[in-house]
Amino acid sequence: MPKTPPVILTSSGARGKDLKKAVEVLRRGGIVIFPTDTVYGIGCRFDSETAIQRIKNIKKSHQDFPILISDFKQLHQLAQLAPTALYLVQKYWPGALTLVLKSKRGNEKIALRMPDSDLVRTLINTLGAPIIGTSANFHGQKASTKYAQLDKKLIDMTDYVIRGECKLGKESTVVDATTIPVKILRQGAVRIYDNQN
Repeated sequence: MPKTPPVILTSSGARGKDLKKAVEVLRRGGIVIFPTDTVYGIGCRFDSETAIQRIKNIKKSHQDFPILISDFKQLHQLAQLAPTALYLVQKYWPGALTLVLKSKRGNEKIALRMPDSDLVRTLINTLGAPIIGTSANFHGQKASTKYAQLDKKLIDMTDYVIRGECKLGKESTVVDATTIPVKILRQGAVRIYDNQN
């Protein structure tokens, strides 16, 4: 039976030593479960194809996952911003809004979010790179908002777990900001209306 990963016990933020361990796991191409401002997330370095494929296999999902960022420099490095997207970013970030934007790489689309979570943003800053951040659950299951709700099998398939609070307890709102008007893909913790253009 796989060994349960070590758990960082934290309420408002990870201790420096423990945060360093989580960052080391991510740098090695590992997978970490962590609390966000919305729900528990599972993630890895955004540029680790092997780890991303592991998460897809774990979740039995072939979809692309959102990328979590910690600052606006990372946003401008990864995506193109139309005026409507810029307005939404300025109004709701950091926060529970995931935006689908035009990637800086060709005609691709990319989903980005800047969480309102000191823990997650510190994790990203310490790592020095954005991370993949999708809900920590198997495909078809409800997202977990508390550590006790996490599936034990899911925990056993990852490399590190950070334990903490998800203050909103609701998934992020997802908006495609590449269209005019914007398209609401999922209403979540932030209420957005289609007529914002």
